[in-house]
Amino acid sequence: MQIYRCDLVLHDYLFFATTERGKVAETGAFIHNYALTYALGWAVAPWYNEIQKPRYREQLALVGNRYITPASLVRGSYLTTQYNTLSESYRLEQIQSAGYPNWGFIKVFRPGSLFRCYMLSAEDPHFPRYLRLGKFMAKAEVQTTPATNTQTRLGAFNEQETRKQGVVHPLLTWNDLPSSGRPIVYDILANALPSRLIEHAVFTGIEGPYLTATFGDDPAVVQLPARMGYYGEHLCSSW
Repeated sequence: MQIYRCDLVLHDYLFFATTERGKVAETGAFIHNYALTYALGWAVAPWYNEIQKPRYREQLALVGNRYITPASLVRGSYLTTQYNTLSESYRLEQIQSAGYPNWGFIKVFRPGSLFRCYMLSAEDPHFPRYLRLGKFMAKAEVQTTPATNTQTRLGAFNEQETRKQGVVHPLLTWNDLPSSGRPIVYDILANALPSRLIEHAVFTGIEGPYLTATFGDDPAVVQLPARMGYYGEHLCSSW
């Protein structure tokens, strides 16, 4: 089983509407792992859907023995800009104009912002050099680092070990954890749809096994639950 650290460096402005407050739409400081899975080409959705109903469960079931976590913001800054557009339509018809176009503000991440996630795979993965993300299909460079020291442990790190070793607990997807291996304390990213994301997860130590890894020259230890899979069902037996 292989673990990689994936850094996504923005080359364009990244926007997706996480929160809408009146005329302002804001981009959240994360990238959902479902969005990353589609961007990597692991899951494919049809170009046209007659009924606007997502089919995440059946499409993610075809991913196979690999998994990617949500990406959290490591560094970056926002830019707020105004948009001024007309509504799109596939049909031409004459209607009375309201006299003003659609307008508002969007809060986007600037080029150079860095997001980080982790990928687990039972086979040698192929990484594209670039991805397209968000509403504007922003270009993002993919930089990967293989784990230099991977271990499996049955218990989670306690608070003292976490402080001593600088343990990193990445963002996790609630629906992708097995019901018997979920944390007892965590923070919820409330606007992280379609599946809630959690951070600062605290486990009791009996839900294992867990995977620990270090990457490159970074001494921090990254801990990941070993039994993760899309919707908690498609787990790789070799993990």
